[in-house]
Formats: sequence, structure tokens, C-alpha cells
Amino acid sequence: MDIRLSYERRLEQSASKREALYESLKELILNGGLPSGERLPSSRKLAELYGLSRGTVSQAYDMLYAEGYVRGEQGSGTYVAFRRSDVGGRAQAHEEAHEDAAKEGVDSGSNSLRSTENSEGPSFVMSEWYRRLEAAGTLYPGRTSSYGIEGWTGTERIPVIQTEEAKEPLLGRLGRNASLFASGQTDFRLFPTREWKQSLHAAVRDSLERPMEDGYRELPGVGSLRLREAIASMLLRERGITARPEEIVVTSGSKQGLALILQMLAGPGSAIVLENPCYTGIKEAAAAAGASIIHAEVDEHGIIPGDWDAVLAAVTPNRQFPTGAVLPASRRSELLAWAEKRGALLLEDDYDGEFRYTGRPGEPLKSLDRSGRVIYLGSFSRTMYSGLRIGYIVAPAWLVPRLVRAKTFYEPYASGQLEQLAMARFIQEGRYARHLGRIRREYRRRLAALHHGLESLPGKPFRWRPAHAGLHQYAVWSGSQESYDGLLEQARRLGLAWADGRRYQEVADKAAVLAPGALFGFAHLTEEEIKQGMKQLAEACWS
Repeated sequence: MDIRLSYERRLEQSASKREALYESLKELILNGGLPSGERLPSSRKLAELYGLSRGTVSQAYDMLYAEGYVRGEQGSGTYVAFRRSDVGGRAQAHEEAHEDAAKEGVDSGSNSLRSTENSEGPSFVMSEWYRRLEAAGTLYPGRTSSYGIEGWTGTERIPVIQTEEAKEPLLGRLGRNASLFASGQTDFRLFPTREWKQSLHAAVRDSLERPMEDGYRELPGVGSLRLREAIASMLLRERGITARPEEIVVTSGSKQGLALILQMLAGPGSAIVLENPCYTGIKEAAAAAGASIIHAEVDEHGIIPGDWDAVLAAVTPNRQFPTGAVLPASRRSELLAWAEKRGALLLEDDYDGEFRYTGRPGEPLKSLDRSGRVIYLGSFSRTMYSGLRIGYIVAPAWLVPRLVRAKTFYEPYASGQLEQLAMARFIQEGRYARHLGRIRREYRRRLAALHHGLESLPGKPFRWRPAHAGLHQYAVWSGSQESYDGLLEQARRLGLAWADGRRYQEVADKAAVLAPGALFGFAHLTEEEIKQGMKQLAEACWS
């Protein structure tokens, strides 16, 4: 079992590693991320995951045992013993909500989010587009959502189930112009179709037999409350992020989230920071918003922090795209300090944080944020399938009402309502966690096969640091630009090509020479397909 602890944050506040581990485990238990009866990882596994001695882990477990948080079973392991009763849990949650309300401007009684004393949030000015939208007043008069946003009228919709994709071998589906090692793809052959159909059928039945969550026949644009509750629980367990369902907005994929946030927060006359290289979608969204772009260079450790004059920085700290670099804790602290100093925001895109095969990721910026400066983006499009357009935004409390306002301008009703209800059920019944466990184990083997193939290429033409996560391996070409272009062209003719890393880079000096990078996708290929593809690529290298 993989768990994500706020260990680094606790270590900064504690006198010892043992104390930091104890506090982070207790926090996860109290928050419900480790429910009663859940088996904790072995001391050996947790020690390897966090770079500790087994003795330190055992001492932390002993402290939890002494205080009644866990119990030990001879020959079986350590289990969570702490149980929050429904009544006690609700009372505690209510008290915590009131405490948070005083700090963050959340009206816990009505479950609505109201403005903080500074209506623009912590020293942040919204874009001209958003101010015009707000000045336009209520656009959708009608019933009131749980967020206090006016709107939502309309007729009932009849849900439609998409037909299942045929699970034929991938090589048989490759067209003449396809690229075998294309990046960002997953293998639908591993998808638990039967379990997903059961969740869909249950969602259809529920939607036809009873009203939706708000008592009507539509889900609000902010998304299903049940799904947001499931996402909050998942983020606490998997990523160590504590977020209330009311701080989560469901989107139609991560790109919609990117575009919406930049339209709200940036515009002509403002500057935003992008990593160089970076995902092309964020560059398109920034350009569409009219903001000027500051390109921050990336090294083997990720983005290099600077004192930028910008309103926002979009970053991928947990696995930099496309290089795969993991940002160290010191740089994460620098980014947070920059945001607070400049009155800016950080947009954290955790685009494939679920795919980690060895070791552990650093703590997300969102889990370290103490001043409401980090906006966190996630998506199910890769862990499930690309056609499932469900993403989500975890926003600071002060930003949520504005984000809901902007989202419902485009979507007064949630899109993919049936899929949202099914996804909530899929997570809450434990099927999503089991699915992730299965594909992680399979993708780990496929990544090892890709590493073996790259290592076996004649002359070792690529330099690369082994990836421990994600869906692609980034590698840098060792030879000339001309030789790389020649090999890439030949690989394309053979249907073996990969994504050219140069498309993600910006060069201020056009005369500068960039070392060509390659993104080798592997998750959608079997070990045998990877082996055969690398064999053909080796022959192309010789020719």
C-alpha cells in the first residue's frame, strides 16, 4: 500500500525524524486518510520510502501504539485502531470548519464560500475579463447552489452510454503514420471494463430513479458533490493534500482548467512564468489570455527559481514536463517564498502524479502552502482513459467563489454528469485504487523493458536518467542535430517515432543550438512490443 505523508513539512517543525514521522502518520489517521482497520506499510517499506532506518519507523509505530492510534497483530502487521464515530466526526468537522472560517472566510454553517476581508484574496487582482464578468451580474437567475451561486434551470437529460472500445492488440491498430513510442498514452487493454460498466449502470439507475444531489435533475457546473468528496479523500491518502470538497471544482479535463484559470488570473499587461521546456497546452492558454510569458529555465532538478515580476508561475514540480526532473524541497520552498513576496500565485500541474513506480514523490506545493497561493490541477484522463474528460482544480478558499462563477459562466450544468457519478462510485468502492495498483505494477515492468532497450542501442546514442514515474522516458541525443533528424525521419517511416522534445522548448537566441530531446512513451506497449520496437530502432541506428 502506498501512502503520502506530510513528512517534509513535519520535519521542518520537529526535533527529530521519529517525531516528524509520528506526527505525519497521526495527522493522516485523524484526517481519515488511514481509516480504522487499514493496514500500515511494513517498517522496511516505509523506511525505504522515506530514507529512514527501520528503527526510526518502529519507534514511531510504538508511539502510535502507546496512544491507541494503531494495534499490532502477530505475524500480520500494524493496523489503524482509531475510529471516529459518525456523530463525533461530524461534530469535530463542524468545529474545524468554524475554525477555518475565521481564518479563510468560509461560512461553514451554510456550506458557502464568502469573500475574505480583502475581496481580491491575498493581495491578488483578478483579470480584466473576470472583473467584467462579475460586473455583468447574475447571468443565470434561478435556484441557488450549495456555493451560493445563483443559477441552474433546464430540462432533464437522458444519459447516453458510450460503446466499449475493442481491446485488440495495439500493433494491429497502428496506422501507417502512427508512432510506436508516442508519449502520454496508456493501455486500454488493462482497463477494468467490467467494473467500470457496473459503476456506470449504477449511476444510470440512480439518476433515473431519484433526483440529483441538489434535488433537481442536473448537476451544477462545479461538479458532483459526491465526486468532490471522493477526490478530497483520494488526495489526502495519495498525495498528502488536505482539501475540503467545497474547495474542489470539477472540469472537463485538465486543459479546460488551465485555460479557465489563466483567463481569470492573467491578461494583457500581466506576465506569467512558464517552465522552459513545458507542455504546449499551457503556452497556448497563456497566449490566448493575452499575458506576456517569462520563460524560466529548467535543469536536471527542475525549474530554477527566480525573482520574477509576474502574477503567476505554472510549474510541474513533482515530475517536470517533459524532462521528468523532480524539484527538490529547497526549490519548492523558494517558489512558495517568491509567491508570497510578490503577491503571486503558483499553478501546480500534477499531470501524472499517480504513476510512480519506485521511491516516493516530494510533497506537492499544495500540501506545503500556508498562505493560499497554490492552485492544484489533476485529471483522470490518463489513469482511466482519454475519452473520460474529468479533471479537477483544488483552489485556495478565497478563490473558490470566483472560480465557480467563471466555470458556471461556461457550464451552468456539469458536463459528463453520468460519468461523474460513476467515477465517484468507482473511487469510493475502492475499485479505482485497485486499478491503479494493477497498472502501476504492469507499467513498472514496461519501463524496465524500455530502459533495457535504450541501454542496448548500438553506440548508446541517447543520454538519460532513468525515470521512476510517469508515462515516458526523456532522453537527450548525444550526436549532432543532423544525425538526430535523420534517425527521427527514418523512425517515422518505420512507425517507430517518438515525440521530439524540441517542440516544447523556447529559444531566445535562434542561433543557439539545443541538444535534441526525445520522449519515449511505453505505457501503451507490452514488454514484447517494446522489445521488438527497440530491436527495429537499433537496426535503424546502424543503417
